[in-house]
Amino acid sequence: MKNSLKLYLVTDRPLSLGRPLEEIVREAADGGVTMVQLREKECSTGEFVLLARRLKELLTPLGIPLIINDRVDVALAVDADGVHIGQSDMAYEDARRLLGPDKIIGLSVENFHDLEVANTLDVDYVGISPVYGTPTKSDTAEPFGLEGLTRAVELSAHPTVAIGGMNASTIGQVMAVGTDGVAVVSAICSAPSPRKAAEELRTIIKKHTSMSWTQQAWEASLPIYNRIIEHPFIKELAEGTLATERFVNYIAQDEIYIKNYGEEMFLMAEMMPDERMREMFRAFAKEGMEAEGAMHQLLIDRFGIDTAVDPSPVTSGYMAHTRRHINSGSLAHAMAAMLPCMWIYNQVGLYIYRHRNPNPNPYAEWVATYASADFTDGTNAILEMCDQIAANSSEEVRREMMEAYMVAAEYEWAFWDWAYQSVK
Repeated sequence: MKNSLKLYLVTDRPLSLGRPLEEIVREAADGGVTMVQLREKECSTGEFVLLARRLKELLTPLGIPLIINDRVDVALAVDADGVHIGQSDMAYEDARRLLGPDKIIGLSVENFHDLEVANTLDVDYVGISPVYGTPTKSDTAEPFGLEGLTRAVELSAHPTVAIGGMNASTIGQVMAVGTDGVAVVSAICSAPSPRKAAEELRTIIKKHTSMSWTQQAWEASLPIYNRIIEHPFIKELAEGTLATERFVNYIAQDEIYIKNYGEEMFLMAEMMPDERMREMFRAFAKEGMEAEGAMHQLLIDRFGIDTAVDPSPVTSGYMAHTRRHINSGSLAHAMAAMLPCMWIYNQVGLYIYRHRNPNPNPYAEWVATYASADFTDGTNAILEMCDQIAANSSEEVRREMMEAYMVAAEYEWAFWDWAYQSVK
């Protein structure tokens, strides 16, 4: 939950320079926003619901929660992830009764008395509002200021989000006092490039917060990921123009790799520290392999792919890398070596989904599999496990995990590159 609050976009169409709401949100998602709140004060209920449905369709595959401002009815209509309510909106108890126990409910607090009351409620986070004066809302209470925010963070029983006046010049000091996230409006909605604005804000946030092992790993592998999404194989795959021969080459090698990967997933399940985790990992491995296997078989049948081929040097090298770490008996090293295969595929799938060509794509099933909510949820569960393992490991082991992860990430790029370059 706390990670979802880091960079929290609150939409404001009047501040969006006439651009479509979906364009703002899509770019902001590309730039790294972690939660989106749809705030609409003027539109009809019907228009509000339509906007919410469009954003939910965009955000759900990306694993970014959609929160509805004030309107519990709209949240229910579109099955949003939750609502954000203010002091003059529906009472928390009524919102929780209507939404149920699993939805996110955020509550704005405007003074320390509000915060004391919020501490008695089972809200998911509180919005400290406003920290600074802001032109986007004229009906706000006296600003907390940085000193007041510091005190509020100390007193709050819940995760906190700083609201009001959040921009590139303020969020560093705000995150430094320990708040869990910042709610941004005009700094993204009014930016010439919402994506670049979100990237800049995420960079500032990262500088002022401690990073988990997986966050460090992604930062380290980001140049590799950028090379991947710029590779002609991925660009042409996204457009649906990738030559069939290149895709056939790739699937034939991937069929070899994922069968080996599935075996290794079950081997790794037996390395888990307790039966609960073993069962969870076995279930994830089984469901993931079945989904990928079904997608592969569909594409093999469609394109008449001969999978009775020898592994390429890249495939052989990659399998040897992961098997060596599985055979080491170290769960930490094995998890790190196996992680890029699911994580980078998930991120590439989501990237293509965000930028998908509206025309029919012969490889659409590939994109749908790796951009699916189930695959994203499974990947996020593995990321949490990696962070838990890393947190309980020595600095030397964490360094070795990073080395294993980075080698595997390079193999991911090489896998697609071989499939492309081997066809002249």
